[in-house]
Amino acid sequence: MEEVSAIKSILTCKCPRCRKGKVFKYGNHYHRKFGQIEKKCSHCGLVYEMEQGFWYGAMYVSYGLGVIIAIPVMLIISYLTMLEIYEITFIIFLILLLLMPLLFRYSRIIWLHIFIRYDEEKALLEK
Repeated sequence: MEEVSAIKSILTCKCPRCRKGKVFKYGNHYHRKFGQIEKKCSHCGLVYEMEQGFWYGAMYVSYGLGVIIAIPVMLIISYLTMLEIYEITFIIFLILLLLMPLLFRYSRIIWLHIFIRYDEEKALLEK
């Protein structure tokens, strides 16, 4: 069986340990309940929220992703247009607001992948 890469696992929002089970209840990033997470992996049984407050660290990842998006957008807009800084800030705010469900999900998935390593034995289990 072919091992799924960590990047593909992150992009498809799969369990970091087996890279097969889904993490979020709804596949659509813009579903009304986009933030609902499964209690545990349906394939390997990994409990996603290992302790109370585990997800607080994902806020730092989300902040980093937001900066990675905002700086290039700011540079591109400032070089291509004659907009004022408050107008550029408003545009970046709108972009980040529209991307909020994606940033929320991917920050949590990345946070999970930082702490949980791939386990080939768990991936080979059949449910």
